[in-house]
Amino acid sequence: MNNSSAIRKTLKEYGLLSIGTFLIALAVKQYMIPCRIITGSVSGLALLLNEIIAIDDSLLVLILNLMCLLIGTINLGKKFGVRSIFVSVMLPIMMKIIPDEQLIRSSYISEVMMFLSILTAGQCILFALDTSSGGLDTIAEVLSKKTSLPLGLMIGVLGVAVALFTAYIYGLQIAISGSLITILNGLLINIVNHAGSISYTKIRKLISQA
Repeated sequence: MNNSSAIRKTLKEYGLLSIGTFLIALAVKQYMIPCRIITGSVSGLALLLNEIIAIDDSLLVLILNLMCLLIGTINLGKKFGVRSIFVSVMLPIMMKIIPDEQLIRSSYISEVMMFLSILTAGQCILFALDTSSGGLDTIAEVLSKKTSLPLGLMIGVLGVAVALFTAYIYGLQIAISGSLITILNGLLINIVNHAGSISYTKIRKLISQA
């Protein structure tokens, strides 16, 4: 591969990474935050640990994300680490760009489904490029590679475990709701992966044509 082809391939990769990151930022900013959608995530785990050890929530989230990134880089390679750092930097920037005011309002169920659809599309683009948005997605990707079990299943299992543990903070009703949303997220990731609408193979083929 000559230099111009390598540059085109890299630009394509990071262009797709930017699109995937933007979709995740959109889902979080327009639906997750204003609709108070709780899922099993590093943030939820940080809140739980904060009850045990007196460390600031934001610092705990940073520590946990760095630990997940380190585990991912060790197990999935340097390229994974570099791309994940890019996503981690771009995500808060894109969240700043997206308006605080919710642009489309509907029923809670409809907003949850919109959140899951947009989030899953963004996640699948990142996973297709052997990258993640960080946190538990990284651990799920490592476990999926090691065990050959579906990535969506790993995301569901880890997310539900965290969501149920956070029942101590949020209450059982919200923890169960978060578990169901996390399970749906995992199922959607598997469906998208196998349906071929945004299949990993197609995205990789698109990049290889650079």
